[in-house]
Amino acid sequence: MKSELKQQGLALLELLLAIEQQWTDAEQIQQAKECWLAMAPAKAETKLTMNALAHHVDSFYRDAFFTPPVKPLLIEEMHQPTLLSYAINQREADPLVLIVLLLCWLQQAGFQSDIVRYKGEYLVQVRLSKAEKVWVDPYTGAWQCLLSPENGLALSITQELATQSVDFPTFCAGLWQLQKQLLLALGKREQAMAVVQHLLEQKPGDPYLHRERGLLSELLDHWSLAISDYQYFVDQKPDDPSNDHMKQQIRQLSSYPQWLH
Repeated sequence: MKSELKQQGLALLELLLAIEQQWTDAEQIQQAKECWLAMAPAKAETKLTMNALAHHVDSFYRDAFFTPPVKPLLIEEMHQPTLLSYAINQREADPLVLIVLLLCWLQQAGFQSDIVRYKGEYLVQVRLSKAEKVWVDPYTGAWQCLLSPENGLALSITQELATQSVDFPTFCAGLWQLQKQLLLALGKREQAMAVVQHLLEQKPGDPYLHRERGLLSELLDHWSLAISDYQYFVDQKPDDPSNDHMKQQIRQLSSYPQWLH
């Protein structure tokens, strides 16, 4: 999966939508794919100029009208803008989703783009040449540039020095964790379980993900699975402060009739 997440543009977006389909509606996913194809750049630019970049960023916000949520969201609405499919269909996205969509949009237009952090905020970084970079704030569409002397003023050298690279698989895992939390808040436990199961496939053996799966298994009355995951966590993290509670849950669940699931 980590190597697959190195794909670019449309291929990356389709992969992320395919993953998301494990915990959302397949019809919504298909609609999002068709919607994206109808509005996103159809081909890569032959000349990767500042003017071309400005045109595509402008199209993302003005023509496609992607925005962060325009009003405070009720809890039953909160998971929606964290879904790529919802964001594409409704043009309303959590900032973490917005940055993924802008990244895929610019990559599809042919720009060498990735995600970086600056002062704790995520930015899309576009490299126009070896010496020229542009940083786009996905929340507002505003940007700053580092230009070579022959092309104009050199700006944001401090930003260039302070920018930190972002591991994309880790970024995606954080987005999926957010989706899981909001699905749980909505009582959608089966869908939340699908998210945790996917995270475990990407990071097998992670004791904290096993503990999360154990908690969800207990909520879903899958007691034998919960016991197994709790015991794994206790064995792997013997000094964790939550172990006394985990051991208590193991004892309690072991007293229940055990069904095969």
